[in-house]
Amino acid sequence: MRLQGIDTIEQANDWLPTFIKDYNQRFAVDPQHPHDAHREVLHSKEDMALILSRHHTRKLSKNLTCQFHNTEYQLQGYGKGYRLRGATITVCEGFDGHVTLLHKGRAMTYRRLQQGEMPIPIADDKSVQHVVEQAKQRQQQKSGYKPAVDHPWRRYSVDSTS
Repeated sequence: MRLQGIDTIEQANDWLPTFIKDYNQRFAVDPQHPHDAHREVLHSKEDMALILSRHHTRKLSKNLTCQFHNTEYQLQGYGKGYRLRGATITVCEGFDGHVTLLHKGRAMTYRRLQQGEMPIPIADDKSVQHVVEQAKQRQQQKSGYKPAVDHPWRRYSVDSTS
């Protein structure tokens, strides 16, 4: 471009078609076989978006959460989620900023936690046992309910001779 005296973008854009024509004349080669070996894309638009995104790996915590760019994500709808604890997932960041979480090639549903929001705890054997023990203690602390003397239950007679 210096040899052509081009020093602005507008001049370069005007000169570009001439350059492409000259380049193709000098370096173009006819194919050995005229058969077109290209094949059609076999992926959907969503698959292509995932393929062409930035991929990062993360490990899930016990609450099925991971952090990415100072944001915490928690997987949703996976029951107790025992099998996913500590699993390695792929965080796919699209060029538009959209985030997709993948585990073994499958997209996972998730929710984005707000700044300072605590994740929903996932119940495990220890915490379930603790909740059951607390419920037992509350039931034992309650005194047995005794209906009042004039309660209708007390008027009911087991004797059905009448």
